[in-house]
Amino acid sequence: MDAALLRRAAEVLGTDGPEETVAAALSEIVAGRQRTAELVRLREQVGRIAAIAGQALQGRDA
Repeated sequence: MDAALLRRAAEVLGTDGPEETVAAALSEIVAGRQRTAELVRLREQVGRIAAIAGQALQGRDA
């Protein structure tokens, strides 16, 4: 790993040693993937809610 990159990552993540910096970076990656997965689930749920609402409105107007 590039030493300058590691120093910059330590500054951004607020870590002291290289091991701590790598662990924090990996944690951020995992957290990002978990947030992405949650957003996908939320989008799917909103889509289902919108479909149900649309059907309800069509039924009401019929």
